[in-house]
Amino acid sequence: MKKQYTFLFFVVLFIYIYPQYTQAQNIQNDTLKLNFEDAKKILLQQNLKILSSYYDISLAEADVIQAKLWRNPYFIWNQEMFSIAKNEYFNFQNQFLVQIEQVFSISGKHLWGVRMAKLGIQQNKLQLQDVLRGLLYELGEKYIQLHTAQKKRVLYEQIVEKYKKLIESAENKLRVGATSKTEVVRLKSERITILSDEIHNQNEIIEATSNIRQLLNLKENITITALDVLDMKEDDLKIDAILNDAVSNRPDVMLAKNNMQTQQTNLSFQKAQATPDLKLGYQPSDKGSNFVRAYQGMVLEMSVPIFDRNQGNIKRAKVQITQAQINQAKVDNTVRNEVANAFSQWVNTRKGFQNFTLDLMNDMQEISKNADLNYDNKNINLLQYIDLQRIYTQNQLQYIDLQREYRQAVNRLNFSVGKEILNF
Repeated sequence: MKKQYTFLFFVVLFIYIYPQYTQAQNIQNDTLKLNFEDAKKILLQQNLKILSSYYDISLAEADVIQAKLWRNPYFIWNQEMFSIAKNEYFNFQNQFLVQIEQVFSISGKHLWGVRMAKLGIQQNKLQLQDVLRGLLYELGEKYIQLHTAQKKRVLYEQIVEKYKKLIESAENKLRVGATSKTEVVRLKSERITILSDEIHNQNEIIEATSNIRQLLNLKENITITALDVLDMKEDDLKIDAILNDAVSNRPDVMLAKNNMQTQQTNLSFQKAQATPDLKLGYQPSDKGSNFVRAYQGMVLEMSVPIFDRNQGNIKRAKVQITQAQINQAKVDNTVRNEVANAFSQWVNTRKGFQNFTLDLMNDMQEISKNADLNYDNKNINLLQYIDLQRIYTQNQLQYIDLQREYRQAVNRLNFSVGKEILNF
């Protein structure tokens, strides 16, 4: 029944994933607009590292199948090849022996071996979850980098276009002697500075896009647009609750616990190995190799555990249990510190948004517009105009960077807890 449910699960999963997988593969030289949820779906469907890790689970399941198998019986045929008395070769009537043997592992060797193999399946599933956790964090960082750089590009393009129009207007005035050449040069210099920043920002877009394409297994000719879905909800998170959540659910914590179970099971397995295997045999026919003719008998064989009682492997298994206990304590401490650190950064970053109120942002937009009008009407000089534009630009960049820091704080918090508790 379990196998039927597993098969049904994978059929449903295939029906859901395959059309989306095909649709993503058919994107040719186009712009792919993604929010982070869409990016995660493609990651799950197409990331080669995840797809490869699925096979590790299948390999572990094959190990369980192998561990459950009994040993094959032995068939022994003993035949006289040459009779000196009769000067005959291969006379079956002179002497032959037929024997069947079967080796039995006792003391629970077979049972402990199967349990070890099943723990291997759990280990590979947890490793897959940990791989997925790391890839989601990496995708989040690259997505945030791309989104931030694209928002800055829009800002840079607006400012560059504004200076372009001012330079054209100033050059026209220069021809009729209404302004000085110094003013034109100063405007061009400021525009070049913005263009330099824009080039650096464009390189960030290229790098982030390339990294995301690799993570999502997309072709090199696809352009990606990261959509803005930032929603600043008043999430009431409690540090104690998310600490307990992390200690209970993080894959690396579960891996440490699984490793402890594995080492404890291995100790029982190694103790069982100290007991020799038992070999039972049956001779249905034996002619000529015994004093009694037409002999039928049984065979019982086992090694005598005088020297080798598996002492070294048993001692090794005990040491590995102690080592697993230390590693589990280390992982638990690491998780708690990571969650506490990520939570503090998230709280601190949220406070930063309080400095950027809606009224302040509207005022800055108004100052930028008024600066253009006042400069055209000669109410302010060039240096005052440039100073106001720099203040506006710096304010906008700071706000964009703060959004990036908030998203990164959320991404770190999700990563440290081991599941998505906040969206960004």
